[in-house]
Amino acid sequence: MSDLTDFEAIVAVQPHLVMTPLQAMFAEAEEELQAERPEGFEIHEIVERALFHLPESEREAARRELNTVYWEARIADEEALTHSDELQVQRRELRRLLGKFEDLSGSSQPVPYALLADIARLSLPLMGSAS
Repeated sequence: MSDLTDFEAIVAVQPHLVMTPLQAMFAEAEEELQAERPEGFEIHEIVERALFHLPESEREAARRELNTVYWEARIADEEALTHSDELQVQRRELRRLLGKFEDLSGSSQPVPYALLADIARLSLPLMGSAS
């Protein structure tokens, strides 16, 4: 027989089941609200219910966790917006180069290799594969 308790054995096999007390309270609050109001509810109601039912001894840790998650999400949003702005610039440049390609290929002028290389350079990252 192992020295592990039943809980530890389950956690060892299913590490994704490990939750902080706050995560567990959020999950419970969400389940309760879904059962009470299947037509829907506001996200803040999950937070309010979870924090209300969280034992006082765990509230400070929960507040720290919420602050950390908030700031991580905010940073991720800013990075995503920056990336999106960069992609918009690349898309505009690609459209400009494709217009130039279309003009040249419709005329008797040769299409420069450098133009094709620039189109490829901009196309690959926008398609999600830079390799």
